Amino acid sequence: MSERRLGQVEAAKLVGCSRDTIARARRAGRFPGARLEQGRWTVDVEDLVGAGLLDADRRGSASVDDPSDPDVAVDPGSIELARAEARIAGLEEIVARQDDELQFLRHTVEALAQRGPL
Repeated sequence: MSERRLGQVEAAKLVGCSRDTIARARRAGRFPGARLEQGRWTVDVEDLVGAGLLDADRRGSASVDDPSDPDVAVDPGSIELARAEARIAGLEEIVARQDDELQFLRHTVEALAQRGPL
């Protein structure tokens, strides 16, 4: 089976969500086959199926140009779930960065406390 790759905008049109939703899902690792090609992220159609955003039976005939194509089966529940999971992944990323910053600040305070008064 040949690999079919789409840009993030094309993938979003195909499944009926925003490019940001696709980008967040990519950053969260939901598209393991995503690649940066010539400065542009691409997603494998199989990854859209694996993420539950596209019906596996209809992936081969899906038209990116017409998101209302009857061959594209888009379950609104799947889209909403993908959006929620992408948002959760984004929030987890923010919390992880804040945890790293908090750890750095605690280490800095401990180092300063060990030095004693100036």
